[in-house]
Amino acid sequence: MKKYFLYLSIIHTICFSQWFDIDFDGVNRVYYVSYPEGYSSPSGLIVNMHGFGGNASSQISGTQMDNYAHQQNIAVVYPQGINSDIGSTSWNVGTFWDFNSEDDVGFISAVIDAVASSFEIDLNRVYACGYSNGGYMAYELACELSDKVTAFGSVAGNFMLNSNQSCDGDRDIPIIHFHGTNDATVDYFPPSFDQALTVEQSIEYWNGYNNFNLESSESLNSYVEVYKYFNDFSQAEFVHYKVNGGQHEWFWNNWGFNASEELVNFFSQYKLTDFIYSDLLGDLNGDETLNIQDVVLLVELVLVDDYEQVADLNLDASVDVLDIVQLVDSILN
Repeated sequence: MKKYFLYLSIIHTICFSQWFDIDFDGVNRVYYVSYPEGYSSPSGLIVNMHGFGGNASSQISGTQMDNYAHQQNIAVVYPQGINSDIGSTSWNVGTFWDFNSEDDVGFISAVIDAVASSFEIDLNRVYACGYSNGGYMAYELACELSDKVTAFGSVAGNFMLNSNQSCDGDRDIPIIHFHGTNDATVDYFPPSFDQALTVEQSIEYWNGYNNFNLESSESLNSYVEVYKYFNDFSQAEFVHYKVNGGQHEWFWNNWGFNASEELVNFFSQYKLTDFIYSDLLGDLNGDETLNIQDVVLLVELVLVDDYEQVADLNLDASVDVLDIVQLVDSILN
């Protein structure tokens, strides 16, 4: 009997928290998945990326994001950066950081696909965040992978806008950024050590990108100010936690808030279909064609009993299996 229960315990652990490896561009890379238990509907997914010289394990223990994500039926994947030419793990975000020549945007995209193939993941609720260089990578994904990732967050990481990037997306981008004013590693105030846009410059860029023309602010305490940038017609916001006196750190409750908790709360407001607009019924991913990706998103809407007008193919004011049948028929015929 003891052996039987031990066996169940091992199976349980493998199912819900597990290391994986993946061959990407001929390189074996690893990631760790922490999946919530006890939910009947597919889980959202947060990609949580470590900083320069860090690793997936340090990001797991250093952020403890699972504690907050699992409460809202969100899984967390912790991908591992690759050792670069200078001997430290990093994410390739270009310019100063191009000593890592790997296609990390492609790698993160492949990780999302792999996690979704192994676990029940709601691809309408995929998010990305990171610390330091991992925060840079979250910004990189906002430019390069906004067709797959819904919202983005950075803790002590700036926005590296490369000369070959325009971030010309077809939708508004929700972003949350936490940064200490005394950060001696990644500059809060310009000029930055690595040509990245610092916090106020990032805010200016993304306000222009999203056409935000409104602003609000509040003081959480004598150290922390929260700024929100938005407009009257979009659900997206740029939220900035300015931590006066804060260092290069992942922010915990001693500052009056918890960065992991605030990231999860921010992400959970948004779904990818909130920002995808198409005149083509059934085109849930906004690429102007009907394909299997739209079927996957439609199935997930049905499973969570959610309604999106673009998914209501038979115009009966509900999204159900009849819409799935009609979408599949439209694709095949």
